Amino acid sequence: MATNTIDATVREIFGKKVKHLRTQGLIPATVYGKGFEPSSITVAERPFNLVYRKLGKTALVDLSVAGKQLAVFVQAVQRHPIKRHIIHIDFKAVDLKVAIQIEVPVITIGESPIVARGDAMINHVLNSVLVSALPAELPRHIEVDVSVLDEIDKSISVSDIPAAQGYKILNDANQVLISLTQMRADEEEAPAEAAPAEPELIRKPREDDEQ
Repeated sequence: MATNTIDATVREIFGKKVKHLRTQGLIPATVYGKGFEPSSITVAERPFNLVYRKLGKTALVDLSVAGKQLAVFVQAVQRHPIKRHIIHIDFKAVDLKVAIQIEVPVITIGESPIVARGDAMINHVLNSVLVSALPAELPRHIEVDVSVLDEIDKSISVSDIPAAQGYKILNDANQVLISLTQMRADEEEAPAEAAPAEPELIRKPREDDEQ
């Protein structure tokens, strides 16, 4: 799997003062991992965003810190609750020779003929699966072809995912990934009720009518 490099600088500013880093286009971050001393760093916002949009959390990244190259994953991204820009990043350093477990997104390809007719809709029971692999062998995502769903009672389970070299899916093989939900037929419009007949107006006779 191809990697991308992000340059980082050791951070010596903490607490409320980190807001000054953000005005300079820098994002405060922390890098940690098994057998690795946690380190506070900063990364440039624009280069990080370019890599993160392209690779997401399941792709391996080369983090360059003070001349040292670390293989890392983007473990967590914290965003501003209103403005939604990134305010902190957690990087997880890994050993390239040791297998890890990570949730990998499941995406659909193809089209179900039932869905194409408008008779059903795709139901994503699982949006990701747990995968075990060496860091460099992890897939960015796993594709599932939904064109096989040509009957409403059909579904796709973990066991239906083709075996692949380099990684192993740890979920129960019988666990359903994708199913179909039948669309409700439009209810027939009830015939409009006939308007009630207008009651006959009974006029009380005047005295001169009775004469």
